[in-house]
Amino acid sequence: MRIQKIVFTLIVFLCTQSICTNLLKEQLSQTGYLEICHKNCDIITYDSLYASFDELITFLQSHPAWAQKLYIAKERFIRSADRNYYATDFFGFYDESKREGRNQISFYYSTHFQDFIFSHFPEFKQVSPLIKFFEMCFEIEQSCENIFNEAAAELNIKNIFVSPYSCSPTLKLRRTGLPVLLKVIKYFPSYNPARPHYDGSAFSLFLDSTDNQSLLLSPYKSEFTVDDFSSPLRKFVRSHNQNSMLLIPGALLTEFAIYPTPHIVKQNGKIRYATIAFAMRPYHTSQKNNFLPLPRFKY
Repeated sequence: MRIQKIVFTLIVFLCTQSICTNLLKEQLSQTGYLEICHKNCDIITYDSLYASFDELITFLQSHPAWAQKLYIAKERFIRSADRNYYATDFFGFYDESKREGRNQISFYYSTHFQDFIFSHFPEFKQVSPLIKFFEMCFEIEQSCENIFNEAAAELNIKNIFVSPYSCSPTLKLRRTGLPVLLKVIKYFPSYNPARPHYDGSAFSLFLDSTDNQSLLLSPYKSEFTVDDFSSPLRKFVRSHNQNSMLLIPGALLTEFAIYPTPHIVKQNGKIRYATIAFAMRPYHTSQKNNFLPLPRFKY
């Protein structure tokens, strides 16, 4: 019921903005993002998600056999025809906590990846930290689809989420929605990114962060310098009754003259968490794009 209320509030917010196609496209071009107020969603939801993620990390790091089995499940999924619905290979658990510069741990969740795991590896139904984490991811992921659909409709590109093929008979859809990947990430104090990047998505939605000021972005330009990147000025704050979400275009919309927003999460010497949702394009084959080079950050 709470998530249904969140979804309704978000839809009302977007609809009441009366942003026509040209205005939204212009805003994304000028600022690189659209801020959306995540009302009636307390931060306890995300703090609980991060606590659950820590429990899963501890379990997998202390049970390498289960971590290996989860890796095998991911490899089987990305080799299956079902993976093409998302047109990406990013799924599952990535422990880069010991990798210099990266120093992060992330999980890429999707409803179909969850269904694949429980269907082909039913023993995971015994792993309570994974089940708890999946349940929370599913609840949050459900609140994103209408936002992506509404943004695509405002830009008059709604058909990007329509599959050109009938669904694979082996892909047991929990629902017939667009492919959404939810990424939960934990940054360690030694995280030290070198350059900004473009997301390989249609849209990315920065749902939550325990340190919003660490996110720097820039609208797409004819050339970039470090000074072009800054933390967005937000009208809404992370509090117990609202949150500030940022919608940005990814790299899969250039055919509509919509260019991606480069961004970077800067080093701040602290442990922090974030949750991002990516709207993918079903069965999409990405074309090589020569995006402008991005500057190197020095700390």
